[in-house]
Amino acid sequence: MSKYEKIYKKLRKTLTDEEIADSMLIPADLSVKEKKKADEELRAFRFKLLNEMTEDQRIYSDLLRLRYQIESYLEEDFFDKKKSFGKQLSEYVRILNRTKKKVSEDLNVHYTRFSRILNDREEPNIEFVYRLEKHSGELIPALTWWRLITKKQEFEIKQDKKTRKKEASQVKNAVIYEA
Repeated sequence: MSKYEKIYKKLRKTLTDEEIADSMLIPADLSVKEKKKADEELRAFRFKLLNEMTEDQRIYSDLLRLRYQIESYLEEDFFDKKKSFGKQLSEYVRILNRTKKKVSEDLNVHYTRFSRILNDREEPNIEFVYRLEKHSGELIPALTWWRLITKKQEFEIKQDKKTRKKEASQVKNAVIYEA
């Protein structure tokens, strides 16, 4: 008896066949040849759907993908320079299929400053992330953009022992706790 038959018998004790079918996706046992054919059919269907998408649908889909990628990265415990605010903003501009100049104008930010933010040479302020939220049709919330900035700052605080030591030497009358 296969494992699927065992599962079915167990479920059959409490559910009807119709309830089981409605609530589950039961995998088919396919041969290698059948699986390859099914994969090719699925791939062809997906390409057909992609080709039929309008530009607005493509942008919407790609912005959601970007949002989920950012949120997934934010859940990770490490900082990756390849996923910095500037890199994500560059991907945002690419998705929109607009020039950097046009996006900077849309956001009412001087192009030089926008370029510095894109290249991770300047940190954006809170007003900038509010503008990005609005510009993205609120698909990517300001808080998501902001968390990218704080992730980098948190990394820098953990790594910057030299500045920490220098600034500690400037402190007088520090509170001392005795156990």
